[in-house]
Amino acid sequence: MTRPSIQISASRGRIRYPVRIAPGLLDRAGALLRADRAPGSVLVVTDRTVARFHGARVLASLRRSGWAPHVVALPPGERSKTLARVRALCERWAAWGVDRSVPVLALGGGVVSDVAGFAAAAYARGLDWYAFPTTVLAQADASIGGKVGVNLPGGKNLVGAFHHPRGVFSDPDALRTLPPRALRSGLAEVAKIGVIRRPAILDGLRRLAGEGGARWALEGPGRARLAGLIRAAALEKAWYVSRDPDDRGIRRELNFGHTVGHALEVSQGYGRLTHGEAVSIGMVAALRLSVRAAGLDPAASREVEDLLRSLGLPVGLKHRPGKMFWRALARDKKRGRLRTRMVLSPAIGAAKTYELPSLTPLRGVVLSLVQKP
Repeated sequence: MTRPSIQISASRGRIRYPVRIAPGLLDRAGALLRADRAPGSVLVVTDRTVARFHGARVLASLRRSGWAPHVVALPPGERSKTLARVRALCERWAAWGVDRSVPVLALGGGVVSDVAGFAAAAYARGLDWYAFPTTVLAQADASIGGKVGVNLPGGKNLVGAFHHPRGVFSDPDALRTLPPRALRSGLAEVAKIGVIRRPAILDGLRRLAGEGGARWALEGPGRARLAGLIRAAALEKAWYVSRDPDDRGIRRELNFGHTVGHALEVSQGYGRLTHGEAVSIGMVAALRLSVRAAGLDPAASREVEDLLRSLGLPVGLKHRPGKMFWRALARDKKRGRLRTRMVLSPAIGAAKTYELPSLTPLRGVVLSLVQKP
């Protein structure tokens, strides 16, 4: 039996769209869009790797349903999250004579949805868009919630907008083509939801790790367990978005692990660490600081750190962070006017935003992550 869609509903009904998670949705892309609007031109944004694996069947589905797809394939990876890429995308659409009646279909991971969604927000002051996420990270987190944007050399996601999609359609079968590193990266965001909101997700991840982890999850019954964890994480993400669509209150809890994680991505160069790897290290920092500053049980902190390690995610640093890391952290968009805001966990299943009176405790925690030779 097909599970019902997860619903995003916010701002007294002005924001409303489904999040569907089911096998075979990529092969039904054309019909899914046609159920929402009359067929015509559609702007497909993907990356070259995703296009190779999934492009042909998505385009075939669109054409069967009467759509005329126009495709742009970005270079894969975080380095495509730039203003230059967004400008090139918009210029291509202008050359094609695109107007506001033409929707955008984002086919890929979080980078694709960020770039395509931001271009859709900016071009002609707003095009409708639909997300078809193909990674664990995007299906569980990144494609849901309307946050779109790009990076600057000085900071992660510093240029962006809130532009919610018309629908999110996640096909778990697409995950079969993921390399193990990409799968593990996405599990970090799933674990984050378990820490801050739903501890049962952590139990599911422990079972996954005990049965072989990332590689096992792509085969046999592990696929069903992984799909269940993704759905559980997506359901909690939808809960936050529906209550705080503009990220001004409780939704900030989703930044757990991201203060340090984003600074690592900036300072080490986008792409050297995957987003999930950086968030995994950032979560360990947040957990250790939670023990010191929020009353988290040290045993609970160690259990989550052990879980991340068992999933094949990094939990420490090879080298002491340099000045670029601390500059990036100081410029982080989650800062308050005078102090650094950081989401901590007073107990597993709970989160709260704290304002740190100084960076001294955080410096000590970050240095504790440096692995001894």
